[in-house]
Amino acid sequence: MHVTLLRAHPHSAPSMKRVTQAMHRYLPVPCEIRYVSLRPPTILRWRVPAAVIHVLYVLFTQRYLQHLAARLPRCDVLHVVDHSESFLFPVTSANRKVVTCHDLIPLVMQNIYRHPLSRMLGQWLYRRSIEHLTDAEVIITCSHATASDLMRLFSVPAQKVKTVYNGVDTGFFTVLPDDLRRRKREELGFQPHEIAILHVGSNAPYKNIPAVLRTVAHLRHIGHPVRWVKAGQPLPPSHQRLARELDIADCIQVDADTDDLRLRDLYQSCDVLLFPSWREGFGLPVLESLACGTPAVIADTPALNEWAGKVCPVASPNDVQSLAEKVLLSVEESRSHAVRARWREFALQFEWRSIVRQIAEAYAQD
Repeated sequence: MHVTLLRAHPHSAPSMKRVTQAMHRYLPVPCEIRYVSLRPPTILRWRVPAAVIHVLYVLFTQRYLQHLAARLPRCDVLHVVDHSESFLFPVTSANRKVVTCHDLIPLVMQNIYRHPLSRMLGQWLYRRSIEHLTDAEVIITCSHATASDLMRLFSVPAQKVKTVYNGVDTGFFTVLPDDLRRRKREELGFQPHEIAILHVGSNAPYKNIPAVLRTVAHLRHIGHPVRWVKAGQPLPPSHQRLARELDIADCIQVDADTDDLRLRDLYQSCDVLLFPSWREGFGLPVLESLACGTPAVIADTPALNEWAGKVCPVASPNDVQSLAEKVLLSVEESRSHAVRARWREFALQFEWRSIVRQIAEAYAQD
């Protein structure tokens, strides 16, 4: 059996890169990663992200589809690692097609769009990009919550769906000894007694960044020295304005375009990950944080609660006081080596080698 892992954009979400690399490393069959993105016209690259242009080319240019088809090898199993790239299925000639569906948030959450027109256009384009999702013989979902959304929205039969949780590289995301952790915190500019609160992810509305800002402000208001470390995209103007209104702009540290080594440093050095998303397909940063022995406070949402609710404090995503209380509780608990070891032990259940073995089983699923 020969497996091709198909990606359209090698420089898209860092989490997708880590997932793809883990599958390539641990699949027990011959495997290759193939990227099919073309360089868009220079004049477009100045103004529009390449990933957006690639999607538009695929959706509207038949000639482009034919060009992509010529670049794809014949294989036994073609696995599209990101379901939003399942528009590539029509140009493939694999014996078996598999896709991983991470979430269907643009279809499930109506309020992530600010205006009715943007909602209509956004959902139409999203549906177009995933209209061939159900062409796959097997659809892997990262949570039972996403599987439920998939079967409800697309009438996919249950026997075609297999839930396999995401994994974590436990050899890379590790717990630092106390002395090294103190040194790393100093290098990052953290003060000894301040609470370093980490958030990893984009500024998409479902990530609920305003709740993070308000939680940080509440903790500061009641007398706790805090620093918010934002790993991912820079804060947009609307979030910057809110930070100024809350008088916390001076305690925000933004780490944009964080590579894997820097991300690991942040997981290992911060006191807690705050992850109050309105919706998630899985919540990979929570797992990576736990693997580093750092607690995570999560929102009471289906996919997060499904697997992480067993060890993480859970709060309503719009209850700032409860989020703040859970942050303080987690920071206090993290002083215990036994508790941090328990978080690490929990994360070990999701080691990529065993997760990828479950994915490989799906390749032969009837």
